[in-house]
Amino acid sequence: MSTYGIDLGTTYSCIATLDNNGNPEVVRNQVDASDTLASVVYFESSDNVVIGASAKDMIETDGDRVVQFVKREIGKPDAHTYEFDGKTYTPVEISSLILKRLKQMVEEQGGNVDDVVITCPAYFGLEERNATKKAGELAGLHVLNLINEPTAAALSYCARQFQEERTILVYDLGGGTFDVTIVKMSQVLNDEGNEVQKVTVVATGGNDKLGGKDWDDKLFEYIIQVCCDENGLTPLEIDAETRQIIRSRVEIAKKKLSTSESTKVKINVNGSMTNIVITRDEFEQLTSNLVAQTMNYVEEVIKNANNPNIDMVLLVGGSTYMPMIHDTVEKRFPQKVQLHDPDRAVAMGAAIYASMLVEENMLEMSSSENGLTSSTIKKGKFSIEDQTPRSFGPGVYDENEQYVIDNIIKMGVSMPAKSVQTYYTPEDNMPKIILRVFENMSMDETLIPCVNEQGKSQECNVADNVKLLGDLEMALPVATKKNTPIEVTFKVDALGVYVKAKNVYNGEAVETTLHMDSDIDVKRSCVNLVKVSAE
Repeated sequence: MSTYGIDLGTTYSCIATLDNNGNPEVVRNQVDASDTLASVVYFESSDNVVIGASAKDMIETDGDRVVQFVKREIGKPDAHTYEFDGKTYTPVEISSLILKRLKQMVEEQGGNVDDVVITCPAYFGLEERNATKKAGELAGLHVLNLINEPTAAALSYCARQFQEERTILVYDLGGGTFDVTIVKMSQVLNDEGNEVQKVTVVATGGNDKLGGKDWDDKLFEYIIQVCCDENGLTPLEIDAETRQIIRSRVEIAKKKLSTSESTKVKINVNGSMTNIVITRDEFEQLTSNLVAQTMNYVEEVIKNANNPNIDMVLLVGGSTYMPMIHDTVEKRFPQKVQLHDPDRAVAMGAAIYASMLVEENMLEMSSSENGLTSSTIKKGKFSIEDQTPRSFGPGVYDENEQYVIDNIIKMGVSMPAKSVQTYYTPEDNMPKIILRVFENMSMDETLIPCVNEQGKSQECNVADNVKLLGDLEMALPVATKKNTPIEVTFKVDALGVYVKAKNVYNGEAVETTLHMDSDIDVKRSCVNLVKVSAE
């Protein structure tokens, strides 16, 4: 059996496994001899889809048939869809094509992909996580679990360099997303009395709309403006083909500025060649506000973690190659910054975690089954304690008869998390209750839900990012009295939210695990008898 870890990235993806000595290694992309695969899809025709660097090369000449940056859309209710040759593709389906190509890369080198762990940003909610898992399943992968990207990076570091207890800040700036996470590395004794290395997530934050692409966009806008200034045009007068050419050259220029003090970009505008020289200083000035945004998240996470002493900062993600990132973080944390396999660390950590999960589920596993020797990471060598990415709770009536979300599991608590609360029917003779389950980004005890008692949309605080995950319906016996206790259980893990409602008087119960893609229909028009109230 072969287990793999996959870093499904916004701009580049990576797949890794454990070698015969139990050490993580990436599977190289033999097409361009790189450690990564460009997360770009080119729909050449109805019969041929190209993924990777070759697809990226087509942005300049056939950009209308190229799709990239879908990670920013995956699991979003307002996500774009793409139509080519009469067929419509969702971000989940496009992501599955990228994952399938990673699987093929392994198979082309004589391997087999049996079980995988896929990474995702730490703050992904249930919809985004389940969409990621579904993309893996569509690609023909058996998805063991998901792991947060910074946690995977920390695990990769811990596996190779752990020496003593320390607190590490992981600064993960990818192509489209930004994570900052504080983890504590420690040595503890497991249930068997054996010493293990524990990775505990202390606090996390970030933004799924902030990444290297935003640096690209700033440089793109700058080049457009220079072209306009030198040719007496307005931005609207720059045609689509020229824009595609500029877009394709922006990333190249950005990478050159990571090693050179300046670079030159040549653009043909209406038959006139425009030569643009861009210095590193100019680029850093253009994007200084983006760097500042990342540091704001860093300070917020440090505050949420009660200002711990940071022993080390790990820079992860391809965008951390930019000197401005290292310089800014180094200024904040002098002599504590380490560039840790930016392109590979996340996938390698996921591979370690995948191996851990397999060994946890199998009492015996011979080397002939998976090609691993006795030096492979054994069950119990590592322990991981992550956090809930959101707050979760049911919609109930409070003591003021207002319909609110009761956040019984708070964002940032150790995961898996469990909470049991008892509520009470507010009326006699209720034939049923409908328990609405919400996800949000608020630490408040209660807050306004995104739908009212009847399931109709209503205004709520946008900053709280409130989502209705689903409804759980339970019939009540005839002549049920007011104040009948209903015990509600919430459990949260990396893949879903388990919800159970139990009638304490007769022991009857209903339960479900909420997965947005399959397990439950969201009911947005339920009427009347939906009240479950706290006593």
